[in-house]
Amino acid sequence: LNKLSEDSEIVALRAMGINKHRIFSPFFIISILIAASVVSLNTNMIPTSKKIFRNTFKQLGSKGILTDIKKEQFFTEIPGVILFAEDVKDEGKVLENVFLRISSKDNVDKVIMAKRGVLNKPKVDGDSVGLNIRFDFFNGSIISIDKEGHEIEKILFETYEYPIVTSQSFSTVNKASMMSSNELRRHIRKLNGQLKKAKTKRIKDNLEDDIRKGSIEYWGRYTIPIQCVIFALLGFVFGVKKGRGATRNTSALALLVTIIYYALYFSGVSLAKKNNVPIPLVLFLPAVITGAIGISYYKKLDWNS
Repeated sequence: LNKLSEDSEIVALRAMGINKHRIFSPFFIISILIAASVVSLNTNMIPTSKKIFRNTFKQLGSKGILTDIKKEQFFTEIPGVILFAEDVKDEGKVLENVFLRISSKDNVDKVIMAKRGVLNKPKVDGDSVGLNIRFDFFNGSIISIDKEGHEIEKILFETYEYPIVTSQSFSTVNKASMMSSNELRRHIRKLNGQLKKAKTKRIKDNLEDDIRKGSIEYWGRYTIPIQCVIFALLGFVFGVKKGRGATRNTSALALLVTIIYYALYFSGVSLAKKNNVPIPLVLFLPAVITGAIGISYYKKLDWNS
């Protein structure tokens, strides 16, 4: 628009009787199309892709560490598990004379001893995000012991499946930024329901914090499409010059308004994270203010034809 103004193309358009509304309309239409695309990206595609990426990354990491199992060496890469095997075959897939100790939070640990163990890695379906990895143990025993080392229970088995990685274990990797807008809305409603039933202050504070973070993520997705339209308007009003010669520094004005927008926006996000303020208000207020500035300059953007 600066270049069109400097080359007097805007003057030529006005001289032909084309008003500012018609000149702005292509920019406005394109900004609306971009905003609609951004809504689709922010509400569905980006959160889903984040979730799939993070889950797949964790799954591949969990799957990869199991190749480091060596014979006659303690393996401790699985959280809460100590594994020992006298012999390891087929690149860690087959274990002979296996010892497995599983630590538990309920003060009861389990010790699995088996003559043979096989690492089972089922193939993942094309549409599946989950992954199941387990050990199949054969001909052994499971001993439950307390923290003092006393045997509580002993079970003999011919076959026993011990899950290492399951689809359910990855369900927790589903932060607010990884939920679609519909999922995030349901998640916030669920948290609000839990907040009403919460009894201790600590639980209430944690729930309120999660609700604020979820609401900021939810409403923040809709501020960006509005930015597309407002910045197109600001670009138009500051890009069009009234003619050749000395004029106001439109680039500096555009930069100043942009700085004002982001200063207000990030201040609002910081405020919303720590205080019980109306989150839609603080997130959309910068757009309202900069939009008002753009409309004000748009009204002044007129000169005699």
